[in-house]
Amino acid sequence: MRKLMFYIFLLIFFSCKKNETIYYPDGKPKYINEWKNHILNIKRYDSKGNLIFRGKFKDSRLIDTLYIYDDNDDNETFIKMNDSISNNFFYGTYITKYSTGKITKISPLRFKKGNDLDSILNSSRSYGKEILYNPDGILARETHYKIIGDSSILVSEKIYDEKLKK
Repeated sequence: MRKLMFYIFLLIFFSCKKNETIYYPDGKPKYINEWKNHILNIKRYDSKGNLIFRGKFKDSRLIDTLYIYDDNDDNETFIKMNDSISNNFFYGTYITKYSTGKITKISPLRFKKGNDLDSILNSSRSYGKEILYNPDGILARETHYKIIGDSSILVSEKIYDEKLKK
């Protein structure tokens, strides 16, 4: 019996993947996945090898903070995941900051739970109040959304910055 338990232990221990890299057809990494304490740490790259985002995944949802990178943008962008979840959804707040550190945009988002990260990110829907600021920190626009079915519907918008009214 001990021998059987030992073999089962070895099978489980060596069959568990701690790290995994998924590649594009040209051999460049697309995802680098690393498991730590039942949490999947993910790094996603574009086809040129540039880091697009990094974050943590557990129980069919993103947790903590998803950091988003764009070489064409000096702004800091991330999505802070909320602790609120429902049967099929989880929630986060999209935040962008200018290079000065002032907030550009704050927008609540809803995501569908799932096991495919690209599908989860594509399922994001705006809801509630989205706020946009000018680089000087002055309120530029408030937009209100609500989710109906699987769509985000614009409810109202108030534009404070005359440049946005064009």
